[in-house]
Amino acid sequence: MAFPTNIYNLSLPRFVTLLLPINLRKTKMLSWLFALITPYKELLTWFKIFRQESSYKIVHTPQVYSMENVLNDAFDPQLRRIYIQDGLYKSAVYFYEPAESKPVHFFEITPEVYFYEPEELLKLDVDFVVVLPSGMLLTEAETFRIKSLIDYYRLPDKTYNLRYE
Repeated sequence: MAFPTNIYNLSLPRFVTLLLPINLRKTKMLSWLFALITPYKELLTWFKIFRQESSYKIVHTPQVYSMENVLNDAFDPQLRRIYIQDGLYKSAVYFYEPAESKPVHFFEITPEVYFYEPEELLKLDVDFVVVLPSGMLLTEAETFRIKSLIDYYRLPDKTYNLRYE
């Protein structure tokens, strides 16, 4: 069942005027009632803004195109140069532990095999990379904001990096 979208478009002065009996609709009475509903008009404005922001959050998902739209809406609305790439996956090459005292042989390997420390693998293995244009230099606050937006929309088990290109 679809609800009408204009259900929240309420004109409080008109509503108060229509609820007031016709014989009491004098200028002084209406002015007094309009003064009483002023805080409610402000609350209604806040509610409409909150509803619009909540609807925006609900419509956007962790999908790549949706996250790209969110980031471009927030940081690059005209040129829309922010995009998301798949991450780099590096597989670890296992060595024997020194306690095992087994020999490790290095031969001519094609293609080349790179050896990484576990800490390096954690830095390289990310699920996706958010690519920012090189001309867009973010301040510390903007970097924090873009990371919080990504953290809000990404799935909890996904990791990411920011990269300038």
